[in-house]
Amino acid sequence: MQFCTACQKAMATIVIMDLSDGAVTGSQHLCQACAEQLGVGQPKPPKFSAELLEDLLGQKGSRARSRPSEACSGCGMTPADFRSKGRLGCPRCYEAFRGELVPLLLRIHEAAAHRGRLPVPAPAAVVSEDDGRTLTDVRRRLEDAVRGERYEEAARLRDELRRLERGDAS
Repeated sequence: MQFCTACQKAMATIVIMDLSDGAVTGSQHLCQACAEQLGVGQPKPPKFSAELLEDLLGQKGSRARSRPSEACSGCGMTPADFRSKGRLGCPRCYEAFRGELVPLLLRIHEAAAHRGRLPVPAPAAVVSEDDGRTLTDVRRRLEDAVRGERYEEAARLRDELRRLERGDAS
């Protein structure tokens, strides 16, 4: 640790370096008080008012609309707590604050439901019209046929699997 170069009394917490062509040509070690006197103190984090936070969350004026009785039954979080923290307290909060969450999710994600990485439904839900088998069942039977060296059955299952994946009804 080094003492402040301005007052020589307090421990320095701020270092000001002079640079010239990318090289340090000098430095000054200052305590917090001397740095503030010189106008180079660390910036203080901005204080957000409740109105500004509500506006950012899209809930402007909702403080007057929300009732204290709308607390979550799981953790006791209130709508005001949710707006101030920006986080939910438990899984039940999703239902308790649904009225506030849906518009927020629509504004942020442009959807109220999670669609996943692939928006199309997974092909495993496709069912064969022949005997009601799913793609998963056909794949499992194909693997069993290959392992059992039943190649004619495996070829038939391979063709059926391709037809199901394409969505052909024939």
